[in-house]
Amino acid sequence: MKGKAIAVILGIAVLSGCAGTKTSPERHAYYFVSHKTSFTGGNFTSSVPENYRLNVPQFREFNARGKADRAEGRTLAEANEYAQSIRDQLKENAKSQQSFSGNANDKWSSDMDMKDAVLFGNELAATYLDGYNGVQ
Repeated sequence: MKGKAIAVILGIAVLSGCAGTKTSPERHAYYFVSHKTSFTGGNFTSSVPENYRLNVPQFREFNARGKADRAEGRTLAEANEYAQSIRDQLKENAKSQQSFSGNANDKWSSDMDMKDAVLFGNELAATYLDGYNGVQ
């Protein structure tokens, strides 16, 4: 009985250690791409790993902006106001880009679903605030 309990505890410890290896921008980017509406139709499906790879740089940029704002001496109220402006701006005019096989000639843009725009804004704002607050 003791052996099984120890094995379970060690298993949990190992798995929780693996889950904590992503940085804040990576966690928020993954959460966004894994919860957004996937476009599928005809011969096209969206790829979560590819969307993740394409979105991580933007999340890193917002995290770096939060760190820079903190270093410049912006107040927490200013940081929260900026985070809210990110959310509001994405609700108003979020665009989504799709392409077939990465071919630049087959790209098109469309308005994001409101659910996805809100999710995107919330995750970008959280990434910015994580950078501001020093969350890794």
